Amino acid sequence: MRKRSGLSALLLVLMLVMAPLATAAEVGAPVAAGVSVTDSVGRTVTVPEPEHLKKVYVTSPVGFIFLYTLDFERLAGTPMKFNEQELKYLNPACADMPLLGGMQMGKQLNREAIIDAGTQLLISVGPGKPKDTDASQADELQEQLGIPVVVVDASMENIEGAYEFLGRLLGREERAARLAAYCRRVLDDVKKKISTVPEEKRVSVYYAEGPDGLSTEPASSSHATVLRIAGARNVADVKAVSGGGMSPVSLEQVLNWNPEVIIAWEDYRGGAHGKIKSDPDWASIRAVKDGRVYAMPNTPFSWIDRPPSVNRFLGIQWIASLLYPEAYNADFRAATREFYDLFYAVKLTDDQLDDLLKNAVSAPKR
Repeated sequence: MRKRSGLSALLLVLMLVMAPLATAAEVGAPVAAGVSVTDSVGRTVTVPEPEHLKKVYVTSPVGFIFLYTLDFERLAGTPMKFNEQELKYLNPACADMPLLGGMQMGKQLNREAIIDAGTQLLISVGPGKPKDTDASQADELQEQLGIPVVVVDASMENIEGAYEFLGRLLGREERAARLAAYCRRVLDDVKKKISTVPEEKRVSVYYAEGPDGLSTEPASSSHATVLRIAGARNVADVKAVSGGGMSPVSLEQVLNWNPEVIIAWEDYRGGAHGKIKSDPDWASIRAVKDGRVYAMPNTPFSWIDRPPSVNRFLGIQWIASLLYPEAYNADFRAATREFYDLFYAVKLTDDQLDDLLKNAVSAPKR
């Protein structure tokens, strides 16, 4: 009995000694606190507080650009590959970022890789107002991944709300406010000045997509938002294709529309800019005869769409100054420098600027 009593006493002493050590370990361990937010589809989601949030990922290139401009260091990976031309204008770290997939154009997220990358938050950012299905899709992803998923309305009209929300999530409120203020200023300025152009003086434009230039976007397409805001009279009288867009048309239709201006994809992007300018089948179109066939800048991201993210706020300035130089009389070279510096942290050299605009304006001027 004495041996048993002695053993019990020893165990009691050991427990008393170890208890403070265990308590100290528990207190010292970093515990990620959570904060509740309401996303753009009304879902209440508990996310890590900014100081505990190390890695986030996005479901599409649209979201990648938003996060790139706001808080690049927190991106766990990329949903798209970058070529050498694009990397000239991007953070060098983009070359080695893991490709984690996306949900654009029928693609799939690499769920296992997203988790392995240490992602603590998944952000679904869209260029338009979220649909009812976005809420259920976010719930499903959240359950599958075991990490919070938030949906953000990144439509052009909600740009301030999108940046404000993302700024609070990431603790980058000051940076977010600066970017949002720029976008709102540009959007309001373009709309105000273009509103002074009478409807009968609006310039007719054909947006030539694809390698033959015979795919396009009607005014109702989300891919034509930049043209619409900049006051272009879109000639494409065709039905919009949901999702990826690119409504097919015939050359006969384009000839009949006879646009004053044609905006095409760059040749190196698989576009028809060079073909349209040189092909005799296009020669009778007014835009070709007048030398008003322009290539849409694409580096590092398209100025019109694909992906339709914050890059569109430079696009609306470009189109407005191209079509209505008297109403929107801006120093576009200076505007381009400002945008690249603020959003991409790139200070453009004169050579870089010339390269970006070489086919996008009538004649580059220094």
